[in-house]
Amino acid sequence: MPWAIWITGLPGSGKSTIARELGEKLKENGVSFKILRLDEIRKKIVPNPKYTEAEREYVYEKFIDAGLDIIARGENLIFDATAHRKKWRDKVRKLIKNFMEVYVRCDLETCIQREEKRKEGLVIAEMYRKALERRNKGKIFEGLGEVVGVDVPYEENKDAELAIDSAKTNVAEAGDMIISQVKKRKWI
Repeated sequence: MPWAIWITGLPGSGKSTIARELGEKLKENGVSFKILRLDEIRKKIVPNPKYTEAEREYVYEKFIDAGLDIIARGENLIFDATAHRKKWRDKVRKLIKNFMEVYVRCDLETCIQREEKRKEGLVIAEMYRKALERRNKGKIFEGLGEVVGVDVPYEENKDAELAIDSAKTNVAEAGDMIISQVKKRKWI
């Protein structure tokens, strides 16, 4: 029976890096899987995103549907998405029997430092700095929507199967922690 792991947390928390590390560890164990990255899916669904709450509702609905299709084909799945609304993760939890939520905890200051190094691409570069400047000085930035962690809160799930503090845990350790949980569940 296929399983799904949702790696969630603030932008810049290290979700994608941990998802890649988990992927490498799964390959080492001979496990096939897909990684579904929201940043890649969003650009296909909404070529010029505004990052409004209504748009996020639509995008997450499509993202979840894409994930459910992968699971329905019998493939294992890693969701790589902020999913700042707990209800999105809870919806998937109800629909997929073998589900695990991995919350990548990281303080906002560390996320800001990491995001400053991000180049323009799938998401706007320096989004935290710009969001804080907008909030504090009223400056307008083209293409900058509501930023999770500044403009809208991230809803932490206190009952996530695994919480990893990425400011204190290196990527290899994080991957090992997830693999350990996967093995305990006898998914591999």
